[in-house]
Amino acid sequence: MKRYCAAVLSVIFSVLSAFPVYAYKSDRHFEQTLQPENQQVYMTGEWGGTRDEIANEGVTFTSTFVCDVLGDVSGGMHQAGRFDSSTGWDINFDLEKLANIIGAQFHISGLWRTGNNLSKDIVGNVLVTSSIYGSEQFRFYEMFLEKTFLDNRVNARIGRIATGDDFGFSPLYWTYVSNSVDGCPISLPLNMFFPVYPTAVWGARIKANLSDDIYLTSGIYNADKEVGRQAAAGLDFSLRLSRGMAFAQEIAYAPNTSPDSEGMPGHYKAGIYYNGSTCRDLYSDINGAAYSITGLAQKKHIGNYNVYLHADQAVYREEDTKDQGLTALAVTTIGPENINIYPFFIMSGLIYKG
Repeated sequence: MKRYCAAVLSVIFSVLSAFPVYAYKSDRHFEQTLQPENQQVYMTGEWGGTRDEIANEGVTFTSTFVCDVLGDVSGGMHQAGRFDSSTGWDINFDLEKLANIIGAQFHISGLWRTGNNLSKDIVGNVLVTSSIYGSEQFRFYEMFLEKTFLDNRVNARIGRIATGDDFGFSPLYWTYVSNSVDGCPISLPLNMFFPVYPTAVWGARIKANLSDDIYLTSGIYNADKEVGRQAAAGLDFSLRLSRGMAFAQEIAYAPNTSPDSEGMPGHYKAGIYYNGSTCRDLYSDINGAAYSITGLAQKKHIGNYNVYLHADQAVYREEDTKDQGLTALAVTTIGPENINIYPFFIMSGLIYKG
């Protein structure tokens, strides 16, 4: 049944791939910085005005395509290259236009990924070189209802969502190709089940703007990692609560990020993610001795967590521009060393946008 559903979805999404190449969440992959006057926004044009008519009614179809052509020119196991690609499709229903529900929308999305793993086949490293490698198939992704309240100061989302779309992420990470950074720090999904694109689970998230510069985000998610298995193609809608729930909390300070701000923008975040499912000790057996020596079963723990800190700050802006210049960033994650593969992770960098 799941294979049949996946086949149907692949046909639907393939048809929709002829729609806009500029998407509701296209900035997950890229950001267009130049729009020449003679360049059309959509790959297939405006359909004689039909596309705008549909959008004005409240329904938008969008698609994105991104690919990586990467190679190993020195070291590793071999010297060769690999190609991988990710095509995403989104359908968004503006419920304010369609049903007069103010500030509400319904969103569904899917993707198609192809290619090969440069890290496994050629380099031989653990951290995957390309951020778009993984889940090479037609795959269902998100399905959620979203609504804003209190003059857009509170936003709530419920349905099939991914933790990594709201916690532990930064658009600046998308600048990088490596999966160790692009999207979110790789330590989070490797240490425990932390759903990231292209895996979504049942969950709910609420974000509250406490002031112009400070916001608080809270989330609750299904912690069953089997939902994300390849064979399900994103279509396992089960809610097996006995396998645990996950909770996320983040507070952020974002000075000078409003459109009329004249200062240097920045983002400072602190968050925690707790997964309540069962995990195994990396060192101890059921009696507390080294399981690698005794051969006994590893000790079980109920729950795991990681704390993360993120900071980015613009340090230079080109004259008469809002977003061009130099930005410094750093992120770190910390968790218990006996149950986390990466108990400490840190990354820092400089990004210059011209």
